[in-house]
Amino acid sequence: MDVSPFVTRLREQLLGLPLRDIDAAAGLDAAMRGNRAAPAVYVLPLSERGEPLDHTGPTDQWEHRLVGVLMVVQTLNASGGPGVIDLAALRDRVKRALIGWVPEEATGEPVFFLGGKIAQFEGDGQMWWSDEFSFKGYFRSNP
Repeated sequence: MDVSPFVTRLREQLLGLPLRDIDAAAGLDAAMRGNRAAPAVYVLPLSERGEPLDHTGPTDQWEHRLVGVLMVVQTLNASGGPGVIDLAALRDRVKRALIGWVPEEATGEPVFFLGGKIAQFEGDGQMWWSDEFSFKGYFRSNP
């Protein structure tokens, strides 16, 4: 699944936030290995599920797609106080950027929020959080 439209959308909509990176990642491990500093946002493809369209047969399908937005924030700053960027504020901005947006304007449907959870928090000053978003797109095997 191509997540580049999500990366582009987030780069446009999160301007002004002190993020060090907004990029795609193949998975949680890839994002964590590639991360050099917080705060950052990574978009991950999570799953796809096809659904045939009765009126056109097996060549046309709806695809239910699940995308993860992985956020890493610094929980403490250099002086030991609260981190530079608030996770709740970052999540709010990400949700506002994605909910209702249509990644495939010609054939798709709007993105909606499914849920979020902590991905990792080991007390090292960084917290990793993952929010999941779903949308339905169109696939045609025979153009």
